[in-house]
Amino acid sequence: MHLIFPKAIEVDPAECHGHKIRAYILRFFSPPNRAACPIRRYLFSMFYTIAHVFPLMNTIMYWSVLVPSGHGGFKPPHMPHRHYAPPSCGNATITTYDPKKGLFEEDPIKSFSIINVWSITTVIALIEVSFLNSIRRQTPVTAHTVGVMFCSGAYLAWAGIGKLLTGHSGLFFLDPDLMTEMPEAIIAACIAFIAVTPGIFTYMYGLIAMRETMTAAARHDHSR
Repeated sequence: MHLIFPKAIEVDPAECHGHKIRAYILRFFSPPNRAACPIRRYLFSMFYTIAHVFPLMNTIMYWSVLVPSGHGGFKPPHMPHRHYAPPSCGNATITTYDPKKGLFEEDPIKSFSIINVWSITTVIALIEVSFLNSIRRQTPVTAHTVGVMFCSGAYLAWAGIGKLLTGHSGLFFLDPDLMTEMPEAIIAACIAFIAVTPGIFTYMYGLIAMRETMTAAARHDHSR
C-alpha cells in the first residue's frame, strides 16, 4: 500500500518475464495515478483503511473484552516445558531426546502467536499511520465510515460461518453454547462490535490529520 510512484508504471514488452511480473505487481499495489475512476480510488483507500482499523479493533477486543472475561490471555511458559524419560538401561549413557517433540515447543509458540496477532500488528499499524506520508486522510469520510461498518458486519458473518463449519467460535459472544438463552446479548454484542468500528476509524483519521498538519507546518517553516 506504500508503493507510490510519481509516474505511471508502464509494462515494457522488451523486458524479461521477471521484470514484467514486477511491473504488474507494482501497478496492482500502487494507488491509481489519476482520479478518473473514483470507485477504484475508494476501494484502494478502503483496503488500507481496513488493514489499519482491524488490528486496532482486534487488540482492543482481545485485551479489554476476551482476556478479562476469561476467554484469552496466556501464562508464562515453564522451562523446561517437557521432560522425556528414557527407558532404564542400567549404567549405559543415553542421550535424552523426545522423538515426539516437534520443531518448536508449544508454549512459546502460543505466546508468540498471541503477542504477534493481538499486539504487534497494532504497533505496526500505528507506526505506518504516524510516520508514513503515503497514508493520507480518507475521502469521502462518510463512505469510509459505512465501509468499515460493513466490513465489521462481514467479519461477524465470517465468524458465524466458521462456527458452523468447525464447531469453534473465536468470539465467545457469538457462541450459542456459551450464550444460552441470551439471544438478546448476542445481538447487542454484535451491534456494539459494529458500532465501535467508526470510533476506531475516527481515531485513525485523527492521527493521520495530526501527522499531516505537523509535517505541513514543518515544510512551511523550512521554505521561509
